[in-house]
Amino acid sequence: MDIFAQKKILTRIIILLLVLNIGTMGLYLYKEFGHFDKPELFPNQKEFRDVSSILKKELNLTTEQTEQIKRLRENVFEKEKELTEVIRAERDSMNVAMFNKNTNEDEVKVLANRISTNEYKMEMIRLEQSKQLKTICTAEQLEKFEKLVLEIRDYFRPDNQPKINK
Repeated sequence: MDIFAQKKILTRIIILLLVLNIGTMGLYLYKEFGHFDKPELFPNQKEFRDVSSILKKELNLTTEQTEQIKRLRENVFEKEKELTEVIRAERDSMNVAMFNKNTNEDEVKVLANRISTNEYKMEMIRLEQSKQLKTICTAEQLEKFEKLVLEIRDYFRPDNQPKINK
């Protein structure tokens, strides 16, 4: 093989490797920075959970009504958070008691009763929230809201939440 043929082959191999490297870097940069697909519906989790902006738009709420709903939701969220922590702790205690070597059924039943009582309290908080919401909205807004309830429920389903890239 003469020297010119070897040089041609080496040049082609170098060009091929160069194209592969540039292509690989381009693909990496595209995956990293080139999110040109549909934008996420919600930029971050906090905005995703803000139902008051959705209600403002759909029910034509006033600024005052929107603020009242935000305060109501924050208050309810805090109460639910506290109860959720209590319920979680009680469930943990119940699991420990159930799977203990010497299970005390009476203790497990007491814990189960406490859990159900706190779940009931959670539902009562939600009932109170709906009552307060009814005092904030007008009759026309409540009529629209009644039609939106299932749609909003589906909107906030856990499997419908946006994926957060980390």
